[in-house]
Amino acid sequence: MIAQSEKVSKILKDLQASTPDIEASALVSVDGAMITSELSSNIEETKLVAMTAAMVSLGEKSAQELTRGELKQMYVKGDNGHVLLTAVGEEAVLVGKVRENAKMGLVFLNMKKTEGKLAEIMKETLTDSGNNTRKLTRSESSVIGAASERNKDYILGEKQVLRRERSKKEANTPKRLDREALLKKYRIKVPSEEMILKILESSGIKYQNIETRKYE
Repeated sequence: MIAQSEKVSKILKDLQASTPDIEASALVSVDGAMITSELSSNIEETKLVAMTAAMVSLGEKSAQELTRGELKQMYVKGDNGHVLLTAVGEEAVLVGKVRENAKMGLVFLNMKKTEGKLAEIMKETLTDSGNNTRKLTRSESSVIGAASERNKDYILGEKQVLRRERSKKEANTPKRLDREALLKKYRIKVPSEEMILKILESSGIKYQNIETRKYE
């Protein structure tokens, strides 16, 4: 198992060396466990694993509901960069944190090549594990179940934080007034230019050579 982890680590390092736009990478199991990572100090493994599990779950459900088959890849673009998830067989996901102005064609290509290499290692690992399987004890099952619950709570907590931040941002964002909608809603009739001129004339105000302009 240690030898396999070292192989994965080397492949991830080679990926980042050949693709400088990939700032960090990791191989995460679909059930929410870190296998191997090459992360910068400002990235928390726990958060990355939890968010990966949540994204994979949502992606798989979306693909099934929309009859798109099995989930192969997910791409998220943000203001400060990109996140790319690529399925590695049925048991793991390759995660790449990508720079903002990256050459995405090269990133996709090298991620795909890396996925193939990792799939071979994962296949070997699963074969070895299959030859040495044993039934989990009740204690081990309880530990795994508790870890899954903690992971679920963490994901729910993160979602609540994101919702609060989004609501706060929306509340502080100035809203554009829809002039036509407001006039229609409150049944306000705007006087025409001719009407304005008549009102001015009836008030004793005379305008000569008035040029009326419409501004878009």
